[in-house]
Amino acid sequence: MNLFALVSWIIVGCLIGLISSAVWKTRGLTLAWGFAAGGVGGAVGGLIGRAVFPAHLSTSALPLLTAILGGVAAMGIARAVVAKEHSPSS
Repeated sequence: MNLFALVSWIIVGCLIGLISSAVWKTRGLTLAWGFAAGGVGGAVGGLIGRAVFPAHLSTSALPLLTAILGGVAAMGIARAVVAKEHSPSS
């Protein structure tokens, strides 16, 4: 793994986080939180993709695809956590 791959996974995750937090409006989930959660999800997804797919199979596309999926999953988790924190207590 090189630094360029890691940075590209983080950038893709951050973009996914920004787009999904802008489209998927949730009270308390700001663009900054979307940026951060997407970046972390993209990095984790890319690392998982790099670990799962062998080096001779993965050019850059497969770990990048898992980085996208990681960013989306992280935003789903962040949305669920934020929505639970802001739910009215009974």
